[in-house]
Amino acid sequence: MARPIMFNRAFLLIVSIAHLALGLSLSSLASSTVLAISLAPLTLAAAETIDAAVAADAQDCKESGTCNSDDGNVDDTSTDASSDSQVNSEQSNELSSPSQTTGPNGDRLISHEELALHIGKGGASPSNTIWLSILGKVYDVTTGEAYYGAEKGSYRFYAGRDASPCFSTGMNNPDGAEEKLEEWEDKKLVAIYEWSTFYQDHETYKYLGLLAGGKYFDEMGNELPLRQNVVERSSETMKVMAIEKEKKKKERLAARLAKKEKNKK
Repeated sequence: MARPIMFNRAFLLIVSIAHLALGLSLSSLASSTVLAISLAPLTLAAAETIDAAVAADAQDCKESGTCNSDDGNVDDTSTDASSDSQVNSEQSNELSSPSQTTGPNGDRLISHEELALHIGKGGASPSNTIWLSILGKVYDVTTGEAYYGAEKGSYRFYAGRDASPCFSTGMNNPDGAEEKLEEWEDKKLVAIYEWSTFYQDHETYKYLGLLAGGKYFDEMGNELPLRQNVVERSSETMKVMAIEKEKKKKERLAARLAKKEKNKK
């Protein structure tokens, strides 16, 4: 903006000088002296104005995208290119960055919608996997297509959802999957917990992450009271059951030994 204004001023000063030159008589030395004295300040002012305009233009061109074109418009080609580059860079970063989020312990958070997509429909493969969730933990069970496959798997109901109660009751339907574990007796919970450790320790089934926003983990991946309660009650019950089992085993062994001693007599 500075350059056009300064050049306009310089142009007006030069026109004024020309008018004065025409109006003065050049017939005598005295007149020439008067003319020189009269024109000197105006000439100096015009020169200074032109120099200032050139300096302002040079300063403007130091910054990318601020130089003016011949028609007086701002050449924003450089600015547009820079902007496009920034947009492309941001889009590239969005594509390269993982869309998944993680919980407090670094576990991947998986939505119900994502889980529901993985049922191996049309035939399981590395690109068409089968997932299931138990007590809020998601596993890739693609290698067990014979059991969980969408077409013929006997446990296909478990694929793409969390059907934890069904692992104990065998009621493989939506109503069975919605049973309230908090209302169950302790021994009934044990079967679910044992199945959860089965998937956890399996040689080929792969742990993927947490089912966020459900009964067992919240949207941020924090364990909810229901899961804590199920795990705690199941663990304690399994300990008690193990002690009882060992006790009965010893009792049976003692009974057999006593029977043998009696037969000897």
